[in-house]
Amino acid sequence: MRISVQFRQTLISAGVVGSFFGVLVALASFAFYSEYGPNIASAPHGVLANTFNAVGTFFLVTVGIVVFGLLPTALALLLSRLLRKTSN
Repeated sequence: MRISVQFRQTLISAGVVGSFFGVLVALASFAFYSEYGPNIASAPHGVLANTFNAVGTFFLVTVGIVVFGLLPTALALLLSRLLRKTSN
């Protein structure tokens, strides 16, 4: 199956935006838990646990933004295939 140029551009742009916001949220998470973590009982303690938390936050935010960025394209593709199949 060939990937169209428009879908490839949508995928790349959603990935870039997702990565940017993922890094932003991960850095904010790392800074917050580094500063206020010792005062919160359920916060990750230690630099390694804080780093794993920030990396997990990065991937979660990035994947979420990419999925929601591709959702309109996927719905349009699904709808066009459905309408094409019912019209024949």
